[in-house]
Amino acid sequence: MKKVLSFRRFRGFTLMETLLAIALVGVLLSIFLTVFVPARGLVRQALTRQESERIAGILRAELSMLRADEIADSGAKSSSENKYLSTFDKGFHWLKKTSKPSSAIVVFSYRADLSKPARKDGTYPAVPAGKSVPGKDVQLVSVACPMDDPVHRDDIRDAVGPVFLVKMTQLELKGEGEYRMVNSPGVITKASSPEQYVSQAGQRDAWGGAIFCRAEFYHMSPPNPARYKGKSWKKLGRPLFSANLSFRR
Repeated sequence: MKKVLSFRRFRGFTLMETLLAIALVGVLLSIFLTVFVPARGLVRQALTRQESERIAGILRAELSMLRADEIADSGAKSSSENKYLSTFDKGFHWLKKTSKPSSAIVVFSYRADLSKPARKDGTYPAVPAGKSVPGKDVQLVSVACPMDDPVHRDDIRDAVGPVFLVKMTQLELKGEGEYRMVNSPGVITKASSPEQYVSQAGQRDAWGGAIFCRAEFYHMSPPNPARYKGKSWKKLGRPLFSANLSFRR
């Protein structure tokens, strides 16, 4: 008896079916890119704005306080106490210090060694960068200070993460609610001292004097103050971001 062998006939995809499948995949990919890629971009932008606001907040917080035994800038100190007389005095002279990068304000974080005694201004010395600290009592702190500050100058080299150099430029009221930056950073118009500025501004300002300024943040690389002597702001390129600040009497 003859056996009849039967073979199942396998049929492949036709050209039309292949083209339809490719078109369907293309449509789904377009929907994915339209919906999810912009969403990821928005999240990234939100995180960037959040980090920028955090860094600007460190500067705002420092300008709103007077630290114990804080060494005042020359010309800003009281002859007997060697301290800033007020937070307005501090902000006034910090703004003036940003006329050049070598004496501008820096914002950075470092690992504070809590096992050592606190310094006179209440801060702790930094753990050297790259040093292993297993089991050591440390804390990550963020500070803002002039780059030539004798207390924190050496902490900059031990910074954790990026260091930001800050240029501050006064904003002048030019019209109804319209502010414009003055020509040069670190310059405060129509006054050479906080007292003189408050005296003049008090005649037209209910607050008795207020300074508005734009703070521009640059990435300090390398974080070595000695590398910025003699440099101009123009040589540092464009700032990473900016924020508005104010000092009120």
